[in-house]
Amino acid sequence: MRPLHNTTLDLTPLSLSEKKNRHQATQAVLICQELPVEYRKVPDLVPALHAEHSKIELLPEDKQGKQDKEEYAKTYFIHVGVGRDGHTAIETLAHRTGYGAPDNAQWQPESKEDAPVKKADWIADPDVLNTTVDTAALAEYLSKEKGWICQQSLDAGHYLCEFTFYLSLAERQRRIVKGLETEDDRACLFVHLPSVGNPYSLEELQRFVKDMIIRVVTAY
Repeated sequence: MRPLHNTTLDLTPLSLSEKKNRHQATQAVLICQELPVEYRKVPDLVPALHAEHSKIELLPEDKQGKQDKEEYAKTYFIHVGVGRDGHTAIETLAHRTGYGAPDNAQWQPESKEDAPVKKADWIADPDVLNTTVDTAALAEYLSKEKGWICQQSLDAGHYLCEFTFYLSLAERQRRIVKGLETEDDRACLFVHLPSVGNPYSLEELQRFVKDMIIRVVTAY
């Protein structure tokens, strides 16, 4: 998804009855970064990305008419990985444990009964975390309104995709507990794409990602 880096998407505001949050932006700026498929690297990279991309100021046009000049834009962490061929899948939840397959560095977790990599501040983390995005509604919209082969998923695969998704959801939760932000300040999502040509071309997959991002940012 590197070609989408620094892309600005124009947004069409939804009606108040359609929106699930208080944010009403006119544009979304995409910042893309590739993450390694390695258990021992992502636990440091994901929290660092959350810290780096927090408190992003609103665009000047989105500040118009706002009383609170300190209001910041909502931040979305949308992870993209390669999944099964034939369809796109919007992931709903992620697990802390259950990982056993070796990563791209051929490093393998010692046990499926614990997190692949242990850190002191993970002790209180739940076994399962869910995205705040309504994945069933999102998949239905992308299928019926945009014509994509898309489905909601309740199984992210118990590999690096799911572990990365879990780390992102957990970091969001930690920031809320610490009082750094509110429930409505950021959202995390993971989408699995099929390999190129099965059935979509690279250009079609990029269009799907844009359609998905626009819907998430405007509705959630």
